[in-house]
Amino acid sequence: MKTNDINKDVIEQAFEYKDGELLWKYSKGNAKKGSLAGGLDNQGYARVAFNKSRYKVHRIVWVLHFGDIPEGIEIDHINRNRSDNRIENLRLVTHSQNNFNTRAKGYTWDKKSKKWKASIQLDRKRKELGRFTNKKDARQAYLDAKKIIHVIDTPSSLRYHPRNQPMAMRW
Repeated sequence: MKTNDINKDVIEQAFEYKDGELLWKYSKGNAKKGSLAGGLDNQGYARVAFNKSRYKVHRIVWVLHFGDIPEGIEIDHINRNRSDNRIENLRLVTHSQNNFNTRAKGYTWDKKSKKWKASIQLDRKRKELGRFTNKKDARQAYLDAKKIIHVIDTPSSLRYHPRNQPMAMRW
């Protein structure tokens, strides 16, 4: 499913990117030249069948614009809309950074202490932020921590370069 097994030149022969959409450059089966390539899967991602494999459209869009996606790097939809594959909505991130861009609420009810427990995750490790008597304070603790811990430097991470690899955050 990775696009690294397809050469950018091969992708450029089959697809064109126009106004945020991936279009076929030639007719193929039911798809006609200039028509939208692919369709939505059950997770909301646009996928396209090509060269006997299925690919996520956002990965092909990235390769068309910038070339190969480095090993261990993912593509994030900035606005969280998995079918919005406009290049300005895509950025390279680590797996940990990709998890920052979620709608996690950051708190749960702790039956034992009978308080709201706030926590945040980084690099697959959960950090407890404290217990609170009301939900609003627990949520605020999470949001405050998120501003510090879940930072994605959009301009430098928009186009991957070895110098711009994200530094691991330490606790």
